[in-house]
Amino acid sequence: MFKGIAVSKGIAIARAYILDRSKLCILKQKLNPDDIEDEVHRFRQAINKTKIQMQETKKRASKVAEKYSIILDTYTLLLEDDILVTDTIDRIRKERMNAEWAITETLDKFTRLFNNINDEYLKGKKDDLELVVHGVIKNLFGHNQDSLSEIQEPVVLITHTLSPSDTLSIPRNFVLGLATEVGGKTSHVGIFASALGIPGVVGIKDLAAEINTGDPIIVDGIDGYVIPNPSETILEHYKIKQANYKKYEEKLLENIDQPAITLDKSRVRLMANIETTDEIKGLKKFGAEGVGLFRTEFLYLNAHTLPTEKDLYENFKRVAQELAPLPVVIRTLDIGMDKQLHFYGHNDEDNPALGLRGIRMSLAKPEQFIIQFRAILKASLYGEVKILYPMISDADEIVQANSILEGIKEEFRAEQIPFNEDIEIGAMIETPSSAICAELILKEVDFISIGTNDLIQYLLAVDRINEQVAHLYQPYNPSILKTLKHVFDAAATAGKRVSICGELGGDPMITLFLLGLGHLSDLSMDPHSIPKIKKIICQSSLKDAEEFSKHVLSLGSTNEINTFLNEEMKKRYPSDFAQDSKYEVKEIS
Repeated sequence: MFKGIAVSKGIAIARAYILDRSKLCILKQKLNPDDIEDEVHRFRQAINKTKIQMQETKKRASKVAEKYSIILDTYTLLLEDDILVTDTIDRIRKERMNAEWAITETLDKFTRLFNNINDEYLKGKKDDLELVVHGVIKNLFGHNQDSLSEIQEPVVLITHTLSPSDTLSIPRNFVLGLATEVGGKTSHVGIFASALGIPGVVGIKDLAAEINTGDPIIVDGIDGYVIPNPSETILEHYKIKQANYKKYEEKLLENIDQPAITLDKSRVRLMANIETTDEIKGLKKFGAEGVGLFRTEFLYLNAHTLPTEKDLYENFKRVAQELAPLPVVIRTLDIGMDKQLHFYGHNDEDNPALGLRGIRMSLAKPEQFIIQFRAILKASLYGEVKILYPMISDADEIVQANSILEGIKEEFRAEQIPFNEDIEIGAMIETPSSAICAELILKEVDFISIGTNDLIQYLLAVDRINEQVAHLYQPYNPSILKTLKHVFDAAATAGKRVSICGELGGDPMITLFLLGLGHLSDLSMDPHSIPKIKKIICQSSLKDAEEFSKHVLSLGSTNEINTFLNEEMKKRYPSDFAQDSKYEVKEIS
């Protein structure tokens, strides 16, 4: 049994099909001075050929999922990136090395930078960069890989990674599930699998070497397991789990249009976290009541040059119009070292997680901050648009940001540019200092939104992406839950709304606890998580949830809390939690 990252829910049972996508063997060669410019030309030809292949693939991608198609634009932009291309050409010329080796060296440099970024989403882009570079190297070699068209029976696809061309060549009638050795929740493989509803698990090192084509195999996209050569007992368990999960999903969507209201009439608005406007279409399917977090970083990651005010305005206007009258919370740019390198020149930091990111970047380099503000204000006429500041450390940062915003409002008034005068301002609570001094921050904003991902990492001093310490990343640690209680109490005293937009917001195991903290206005999450969270809220009472939370807060250790939550949630909501436990497989016999 192998444990990986579940990226697309469901159970797949079939024979394994091993697709060889191992890394190509690259040798370093010293060039003669007369051959250097020919090598540069060969490199540029490989780049252009890869671009053409990406565009051809994109034509087919739009039939699968718009968001997946957009990723291919990002890949093309990576191929046009001045740093990626220029750095490689400089290496060819200065070090007289062959193009294959030069671009591999450039990739290694970028990989080290990505590894220093304390953001799971951006770290996931590292796999995409590797994939793009691999495509260039293939073209330098003149290397053609196996076609997937030969698959003519139901299989589970096992491979190191998949290129965009691979994923679009997959015969969807026959590939029931997939598992890869690399990748994460934000990599293109996960997005593709989710778009097609194919159960998927990624990030299992050396998986392909442990399995043979034709081996019976199970992919558990619910809990993130891959089980080769299962026993009859395990196979029967998973067949039942597969059938039950399908029925369970269908049942969850039956009353999806109903709001999340507790038995004693307390309402919690369930909203979606999105990265692009192309995700809007799918929100109604899962019952989202707006967008609680619009991550604007994707608009920058997907751009070869800095987005203009018009670019941003058109994106913000579209999401506001299409969701009106539902709210849309737009988070200003929260990005760190990677885009400093691309847009602001080299500015290496020893510890980017504690460096110039979020609101700090915006205040230090306000040009983009002002452009974002102007675009958001113009879009505010078309719906219930709100502004959210990321990575706040203290109230002074909000005062400075609001001062810039007020200056822009004055300009708009003077120029008679219409905007929503009552646009609401919020602050992300994701640093220990902002949580401790939440009452001071609440004086400067209309609402707060807790970013639990960063808050947990900073409170516990644990990078969950670092495999050496990832096991210490414990969302149910008493310090985390007590901090949440403190922030909720501060919001209640201030009479202002508090929401959660980190992963805890979409974690059904902790929903009842969050509800019981009181004064919870919104939960924002991946759209797929909404139906289950909604069901739990509708079957609960606020009074009971408050007692539940009090008891959890009285427990003295993470283990105690984990045990209590697992046992209690299974007892209270057996159809939502007990089914996973019932068919869980501890070991292979």
